Amino acid sequence: MKNNSYLKTTYRDIKYSFGRFIAVILIIFMGVLLFVGIKSVGPDLNKATNHFIAQQNLSDVQIQGTAGLTEKDQDQVMKLAGAKAELGYSFSYEDDGTNLQVYSYNEKQKQNRLIVTQGRLPEKKTEAVVDAQLKDKYSIGDKLTIDEDQLEEEQVKVVGFVESPIYVNNTERGSTTVGDGELDGVIYISQENFDSEVYSIMYLTFADLSKDFFSAEYENKLNDKVDQLDEIFAKRKTTRKQELTDDALDVIDKEQQKLTKNQKKLSAAQKELDQAGKKLDQQTAQFEKQKKQLETAVGKETAQQQLKEEEDKLSSAKKQLTEQQKDLTEKQAKLAEGQAEIDDAKKDAEDIDLPNYFINDRQSNPGFNEFTSLPERIDAIGNVFPVFFFLIAILITFTTITRMIEENRREIGTLKALGYRNLEIASKYLLYALLTALIGTSLGIVAGTKLLPPIVFSMLTSQFTLQNYVTYYWATPILIAVLAALLATLGSAIYVLSRDLRAKPTSLLQAKTPKAGQRIFLERITPIWSKLGFLQKVTGRNLFRYKARMILTVLGIAGCTGLIVAGFGLRDSIAAPAQKQFQEIMHYQATVRLEDDALNDPQKVVNRLENENQVKDFLAVYTDQVTLKSNDLGNQTATLTVYDNQSDFEKYVSFIQPKKEQHEVTTGAVISERLAKYYDVTVGDTLKLQDSKGNQYQLKIAALTKNYLGHNVYLSQAYFDQLTDTNHQPNAYLVKTAALSKNQEQKLAKKLEKTNQVTNTAFNSSVIQSQAYASTNLSPVVSIFIILSGTLAFVVLYNLTNINISERQRELATIKVLGFYDKEVTMYIVRENVVFTCLGILLGFGIGKVLTWFIVLMASSDLVVFPLVVPAIGYLVAAVMTFIFSAIVMVITHFKLKNIDMIGALNSNE
Repeated sequence: MKNNSYLKTTYRDIKYSFGRFIAVILIIFMGVLLFVGIKSVGPDLNKATNHFIAQQNLSDVQIQGTAGLTEKDQDQVMKLAGAKAELGYSFSYEDDGTNLQVYSYNEKQKQNRLIVTQGRLPEKKTEAVVDAQLKDKYSIGDKLTIDEDQLEEEQVKVVGFVESPIYVNNTERGSTTVGDGELDGVIYISQENFDSEVYSIMYLTFADLSKDFFSAEYENKLNDKVDQLDEIFAKRKTTRKQELTDDALDVIDKEQQKLTKNQKKLSAAQKELDQAGKKLDQQTAQFEKQKKQLETAVGKETAQQQLKEEEDKLSSAKKQLTEQQKDLTEKQAKLAEGQAEIDDAKKDAEDIDLPNYFINDRQSNPGFNEFTSLPERIDAIGNVFPVFFFLIAILITFTTITRMIEENRREIGTLKALGYRNLEIASKYLLYALLTALIGTSLGIVAGTKLLPPIVFSMLTSQFTLQNYVTYYWATPILIAVLAALLATLGSAIYVLSRDLRAKPTSLLQAKTPKAGQRIFLERITPIWSKLGFLQKVTGRNLFRYKARMILTVLGIAGCTGLIVAGFGLRDSIAAPAQKQFQEIMHYQATVRLEDDALNDPQKVVNRLENENQVKDFLAVYTDQVTLKSNDLGNQTATLTVYDNQSDFEKYVSFIQPKKEQHEVTTGAVISERLAKYYDVTVGDTLKLQDSKGNQYQLKIAALTKNYLGHNVYLSQAYFDQLTDTNHQPNAYLVKTAALSKNQEQKLAKKLEKTNQVTNTAFNSSVIQSQAYASTNLSPVVSIFIILSGTLAFVVLYNLTNINISERQRELATIKVLGFYDKEVTMYIVRENVVFTCLGILLGFGIGKVLTWFIVLMASSDLVVFPLVVPAIGYLVAAVMTFIFSAIVMVITHFKLKNIDMIGALNSNE
């Protein structure tokens, strides 16, 4: 009975110190909310991604070939365990300024299932569905004319809008070889409409791969499959070349047979013509003989008339034979030309290049890497930001519970004197601690699991194609949060109780001796100390009188300030790579790629660039998309750029090398530092490089350079020609332009395209925009960090100020008795808090920068390096928010100090 009565006092304590009880719960709640919430976002996104991949049956691998693909290729692939392959068609097309990637749609296809957002899928040969991102351009019922040899019917009707699982990032559709080089969207046309002997693309899934795309097991098994595919198509190259040669020779043989047949006909005609000529010669000789006979005969006039008629007949026959001979000669000449063409075709057939095959996994899909790396980057942030946040919450909770028990020393002593056992006395405080922990963690777990991840997801749905997002309770973060909360509450209670309960009742009944004042360092600086007023000197001594409280308060404020600074730093650091890349490293605005036919004489393009006022300068280079390979590590794609003169080239691309390595590079490659780190290579080592045609070379590394986005490889023209044993002509121009709007960029690309010498014009602005979207992807998380950090700062200040007041009630009551006005008593505390706040803010600036550095280091990937960028506005907002919260707390404190019971406080020890 007495235990029940005693435990009931717990609820009384909660009632009389409800603010402290709520503060502890709030601190635990926010810590658990952020920790569990952020640590759940990544796994939830992974789960949603795996569900999306399974539901749409997204292909594991896509294969393309320089000579197309056939069913024989499909048969070879199907020999792999668990392989399921589908063939399709694809080509790039520009429709009135809109760059499209056209795909075939087969109603029987099982891979890469389309998601219909409006309308329906194609059911007839001339029907098509369009990318949902192009709703502003097209409407259902529109008829599009696509002038392409692969299609039987050029005009197709739009019957619906779809989302393709191949293009999961709504803000990035990738690059193309038409128009300005930036793909605007995709279109699917019924496969019945395609008329081509070879296919364009093969989709592959493997039934024996792990269903968890993010698992190491999936990655390892997929790499094994890709290795097997490499072996298959390495052998298939020779077979495919022979097939192409045989097909070409078959066509040539048929043409040769036609030519031989015609030659026989001409030979027969020539023989007949020769016989006719001999006959004519005989007739002419006979005519001459008759002519002489008739001239001596009687009736000369009659004879002459007969001779005239006969001569006209012979002349007409001779003219006819001449014309026939001329026509026959022309036909023989054409046959000779045809024979020469056949001979050349035979030679070309024998010299057909070995075809190459390109094997790409899902990560090569446009925007897919950004899509799948988002959970990883959020996890990287979650490993630092919420943990630090939680540590602050635990620290403050620990202090609050400790202080609460310290305030009840006399009560504990009284209960011990009355014969209560230690466990009975402790039960009240353990119940209090357990209540705060259970309420705070329960609310935090529910809100962190069911509220925070959906908020993040809802902000991402406009950027990514995700159909379903289900939240799950993840055991690991929940268990960590519960244990940490119990450690902060029950742990602190047990720690203090184990110390106090060992003391004797008489010791506990006596008040703790107040800490004595002491001389501080400032007192030794006489010129400054002597000019301080009495209250200022008291404030100075009090700051160091309670060192633990000072350290705790400064650290609490610094931690919260640092979290706010880190939030802003993270936001700007994520957006910085594109700015750094195209301001510090790349000093051009566009890349113009030439048609193969224009490589030897690109004068039309040069003239156009020279005559454009918006074009400041341009430089001819050779560029290619290459793949870097390693037996132990995955492949990495990079942009290869070959320059003629390094000093001219560095006006367009800066080589930011370590000072000791700065030199002219002529006998090797300059590669990005991140690429070197990924393959664990350095200057002097080699890397295997495969160009876009499948040719492989051993690349010597001559220097390293900074790079923030993607990978780049730079070579001198001399070294590249030596490496490949080929004299390469420039196939692109790096172009410097004035500041252009999107519309102006499109107009410039159109003008260049009209030269018929340009494949596409790619502007760097599209990459900058894409990276800006990547920053937007994480902005919801960052915003949540900033809001919760500010809230935590307020709760921490409020709680620590309450602790400060409760510890010094007698002191404050004394100065009130001595005649201090309420405002003066408040300022007695405020002065100390202002100093603590200023020190905490300054320390928080440093903590925020370190936190940002650590987070961006963790969040950087193989393709993106996030530089450390902490904006001035971040420091300013953090400082202002902290001061505002401090001011609000001081106002609340003022009213609490006005209501201090002076008599009760002064008699509390009696």
